[in-house]
Amino acid sequence: MAHVLQQLLPDDWQGTQIAGMGTRHRWDMSCRLSGIVTVIEYDGDEHYRHSIKVRADRMKDAIARSSGFRVIRFPYWVQLDDITLEHLFGITAHIDQSFPHGFITTKLFPASFCELGIARFRTELFSLPCAVRLAVVTSLRERTTEYGREFVVPSALNDLLDSPLANP
Repeated sequence: MAHVLQQLLPDDWQGTQIAGMGTRHRWDMSCRLSGIVTVIEYDGDEHYRHSIKVRADRMKDAIARSSGFRVIRFPYWVQLDDITLEHLFGITAHIDQSFPHGFITTKLFPASFCELGIARFRTELFSLPCAVRLAVVTSLRERTTEYGREFVVPSALNDLLDSPLANP
């Protein structure tokens, strides 16, 4: 993701592992979008499985926002493609992406998320464009065939699998 953003925003790219704002916190990357400093965090599975990590992310986001920065959190189950680039960054460009959205190769499913991670997953999922949301839900449905529903999604997310394309 950093490489793509650096190419698309050569004059506005600020780099990776950004520190500052008078705290010990670091952000994965930063750029200027429409004149606004935007910090970007790539969130792996631990950001959904550990309640204290969810808390730390909230605090880190609050620090960035209080400094006037925009925050983009990019979940591990979403890919950077033309759709997400425009949706999250407001940039229209073509990205060669052959890996689909969703839980394709990972075995770190929502069934392993903590309660706060489940709520975060749901919020993030429904903030995405319909095509991305559908791809993620489809991947979960496919993985339930392989592993069984209870090992892929917690009961709190069963509605995602039971409706054609769940609404928030």
